[in-house]
Amino acid sequence: MPMLAESGADHYICHQQKASDVLKVLDAAAENGVKVYAGFPDLISNPEENFGIINSHPAFEGYYLKDEPEVWDIDGLGKLVERFNTLDPGVPCYINLYPNWAWDEEKYASRIELFANTVDVPFFSFDQYPVTEVDGKVVVRPTWYRNLEEFSEMARRHGKPFWAFALTKSHYLGPPSPPAFYPVPTLGTLRLQVMSDLLYGAQCIQYFTFGGIYKPETLEKTVVFDIVREVNREIKVLSPVFLGAKVHGVWHSGDVIPPYTKRFSPEAVPSLKELSMSGEGAVVSLLENGKHLYVAVQNRDCINKASLDAVFKKKVKLFGGRKAISFNLEIEPGDAVVFQLK
Repeated sequence: MPMLAESGADHYICHQQKASDVLKVLDAAAENGVKVYAGFPDLISNPEENFGIINSHPAFEGYYLKDEPEVWDIDGLGKLVERFNTLDPGVPCYINLYPNWAWDEEKYASRIELFANTVDVPFFSFDQYPVTEVDGKVVVRPTWYRNLEEFSEMARRHGKPFWAFALTKSHYLGPPSPPAFYPVPTLGTLRLQVMSDLLYGAQCIQYFTFGGIYKPETLEKTVVFDIVREVNREIKVLSPVFLGAKVHGVWHSGDVIPPYTKRFSPEAVPSLKELSMSGEGAVVSLLENGKHLYVAVQNRDCINKASLDAVFKKKVKLFGGRKAISFNLEIEPGDAVVFQLK
């Protein structure tokens, strides 16, 4: 748990078979300033008898109920969440949903809408790990941005935040799922996932898994540890922009844009005259937070740097930088810059 806190993470999702093991995790989390979403089988089968075991612990944040439920689980989860909401009002229940490729891409929007209408959770969560490797070449899943489009739209429609994932652990995913090899993350591939999540409005970044940043058998840090710590530092620097922001629109630029996304036009952003990104193109998000209006621009290439040229009708401020009318910036792989428009 000290290593988790050192990486910049402040929450942990815990599912154990025994309540006694959950309490050990909660004790370790409390010692390190980490909050926990916790669950165990007896809690799910009999909430009334077991919720009191953990809900008064200082590290306890919410109830972990289910990861990647099937469609036929939705009605039962709705009833289960009702029980927890009655037992412990105001304490969140955590349920994480499948990516679109695992829940039928063409039916995904209607299925997550069914979930939202049936299960009264305070936020929505889903996972998709878009960066794969084929014959030694990095390939971004074509389903990913459609997943972000449909999931973020659903969350906005219901007036609730959503949480999204990034992958820290290399592994192979075989049948019956689409075969995929997930490589060891680089700073560029992790930024691509995290920054795209934020540009679409994600309010919490989750990592799969803690085992990706250290070796459980030796407790040594992996090469991914420093990458996660750096990305978490960047997220916290950008929190005045993204935390609590309202997303007005997300668009993509480039010769080819991802399926089911919208092509960017400068007219979509107030005060903007021109914007171009070399290479693969950009993700562009218009956000409002408090009294401020921002435009965030991400390099959609997770391997190569890109050159961003932006010209505004009046001076704007580069977040963390200077005020100017025109900018020529080199953007690292997967990274993003933010301009404050007002």
